[in-house]
Amino acid sequence: MRDDDLQTLLTRRLPPDLLARPPEIRHYPDELVLVLQLDAATPEEAPALIARRRAESRAIRIELARELERATGLPVAWGMRAGSLETLFTTRTAPVMTRLGRAEREVLDTLVAAGVADTRSSALAYTVRAFAAEHGEWLAEVRQAIAEVQRVRARLHIHPRKGPPPGVAEGDEGADHTTAG
Repeated sequence: MRDDDLQTLLTRRLPPDLLARPPEIRHYPDELVLVLQLDAATPEEAPALIARRRAESRAIRIELARELERATGLPVAWGMRAGSLETLFTTRTAPVMTRLGRAEREVLDTLVAAGVADTRSSALAYTVRAFAAEHGEWLAEVRQAIAEVQRVRARLHIHPRKGPPPGVAEGDEGADHTTAG
């Protein structure tokens, strides 16, 4: 399903109070995340607004998620943004395998021993969240740069070609074309 079709479906089916702006659609290989844009709220009001709208819209979001999962073959997760606060819910968790040295494992074990987390896995998730909170602006800048590279890369249309590239004589593909000067 194209983003335009998805936007149209969501705009048609969701209540207007969930759509101050068009929903943000995020495609991942294993999940489709839809972030609904609520009316701007003060930072103090945002958490309560998101909680209220989440509860009020639960039935329609479940119905839409089932339809979209059949149409796209991907699980659907929801989120809401009010002002600068974004909350994601119903997102998937996925195991991530990594090798950690003794020092990194000690950090995780310390977080578990201190009661910050109950397992190494949750301690690692906590550490990732802490990094994201501390370096959010930098991560946003990196994501923008990656999106720009993807946009430029998408403009490149590579077609299989028979024979050598233009400007290379037949049989010279491996030749050194540097000149002494």
